[in-house]
Amino acid sequence: MSQKWTIERAAKEKPPLLHPLDGANFTTLCGHYFSNLPYERRSLIQRLFTFATLLARFPFYQFERLWWRRAIEQKIIAEDPIFIIGHWRSGTTHLHNLLSQDPQFAWLNFAQTGLPWDMLGKKVVVAHSIMNKFIPETRGMDNVSLSLDSPQEEEMALSSLNRISYYNCYYFPRKLRHYFNEAILFEGVSQARLDKLAKAYRLLVKKLNYANDGKRLLLKNPCCTSRMLFLKSIFPGAKFVHIIRNPYEVFASSHARFGRVMSAFAWQKFDDLDYDTITLENYRLLMRRFLEHREKIDPADFHEIRYEDLTSDPLREIEKIYDSFSLPGKETALKKIAEYIDAHKEYSRNVHVLNRSQVDRVARNWDFALNEWGYDFPETLQVEE
Repeated sequence: MSQKWTIERAAKEKPPLLHPLDGANFTTLCGHYFSNLPYERRSLIQRLFTFATLLARFPFYQFERLWWRRAIEQKIIAEDPIFIIGHWRSGTTHLHNLLSQDPQFAWLNFAQTGLPWDMLGKKVVVAHSIMNKFIPETRGMDNVSLSLDSPQEEEMALSSLNRISYYNCYYFPRKLRHYFNEAILFEGVSQARLDKLAKAYRLLVKKLNYANDGKRLLLKNPCCTSRMLFLKSIFPGAKFVHIIRNPYEVFASSHARFGRVMSAFAWQKFDDLDYDTITLENYRLLMRRFLEHREKIDPADFHEIRYEDLTSDPLREIEKIYDSFSLPGKETALKKIAEYIDAHKEYSRNVHVLNRSQVDRVARNWDFALNEWGYDFPETLQVEE
């Protein structure tokens, strides 16, 4: 990560004009906003723009809701989604980009996750032209390219469709632990609120299915690493591909991303938080819940790969996924994926550095994961003594 995205420098950066909640409806945005006061002056222009965007979008998303409501409600999902899961910075995006080359799949793109209420019809052209002027060329936390058509995770869309979302941790960092436990572990969440989250998921999947002529959806979301049982209750035929990466690498990359996302998304003060402890605790809670739920998933609906294997022999690992789930079109998919790999062979990964205290804390706090997957400290990481 660039030095500019350290927490100290990030807090001094002006946030971008666009914010994920620009895509929310009136009820969801007001619910988020008035439940988390007060806010930093730093985010004032961004917040004002979010409400201005809501007013401009209001007639269009209402039109979409009324015009397409019956078609969406009556849409039958022939095949439930395949979910790519794994802790943040474990390689979920890389795997998603590879599998999305298969023409049999559809996915949520950046424009759709930013505007989940406004994704249908010709009216989206205007919104997309505006978004194109503001989105960066890469995600900032790494060198992965970004465009309106890039495959994206659905968690941002969920934050605009309902009140339960991990992205609340980024928007409202003064309540980060509360929102993590709510969105990842469903702690203190009533059945009524879970039903609203399920309704939001169904709406999103049906819209995407409708927009993509019934293609099977390939969704990627690290938050769903702890939600497998919940997703199975909504989509009984769902399948899960879990990607695991060396925990030391995950810590370094996960810790480093906070500067970028907080600078872009936070409406509250964020530069006084202990991101080492946050990273350690988030991983422990997420992965322990994953291990607990993994035992309850039918092995026929679950496949696990290692990031290190995926990067060393991607086609072999992708082929295993197709064989595990008996997916059709394997030869076509592997050909398309090989072309994608060849086109992106110059991609360079970020180099991260840990200090000795961080290494020791990972060893103590994540020993269960190191033992579960047989990882040691990697030679690729640098340690500052």
